[in-house]
Amino acid sequence: MISGLFTTIDNALVQENRYHTIANNIANAGTSGFKKDLVSFTRVMSSHSLEQQVHTDFSQGNIIHTGNPLDVALASRGFFTIATDQGDRYTTHSSFMLNAEGVLVNGNGDPVSGENGPLALGDGQITIDSAGQVFSDGLLIDRMAIVDFNRLQDLVKEGNSMYAYEGAEEDIFQPEEIRVKQGFLENSNVNPTEEMVKMIEMFRSYESNQKVIHAMGEMSSSMFSGFGFS
Repeated sequence: MISGLFTTIDNALVQENRYHTIANNIANAGTSGFKKDLVSFTRVMSSHSLEQQVHTDFSQGNIIHTGNPLDVALASRGFFTIATDQGDRYTTHSSFMLNAEGVLVNGNGDPVSGENGPLALGDGQITIDSAGQVFSDGLLIDRMAIVDFNRLQDLVKEGNSMYAYEGAEEDIFQPEEIRVKQGFLENSNVNPTEEMVKMIEMFRSYESNQKVIHAMGEMSSSMFSGFGFS
């Protein structure tokens, strides 16, 4: 019975971890470029415990028109490169802006990288073609540094839809097919209805585990009372 109690408690903890993941997905359903997390579990036979794996679903969200010339979406695989103080970071959250020096930056003020460095665009009319080439008043400035990864599982979330890459340098490559859409943004790939269904299922499972734990507690009390313990 004790081992069964531990298993039930283990299952309850699993549901709690699922709750935090699902809640975070729902909270970011409206965040441009956000990629939802999925939780899976495998039972470790040596300890009969559950081992949790969280991985990110990198499928594309819907692309919506904004009309803002500094909003760009990728209608193909890949990530924009952002130059931060901690090194290159990668994102599909691409609501960019110009800073006081005319450099294209993200919401944190970090420069968006071109193939030759930060994209310094000045104050001209900005045009970005489908290949990611950036023009200011018709003059080619640079091409956006758009990359992809052989091992997406080596991308680590850092918040604000930004990722650090912890894999090998040779696994970073430039996609053969790049389709950039100026004046568009990629929505998150979270389906709020689907996540709410998961949340309800999680709560039901959690309540079931609580009932089992309560029942086992009452059985244990009755057993000890029968042996003269109070």
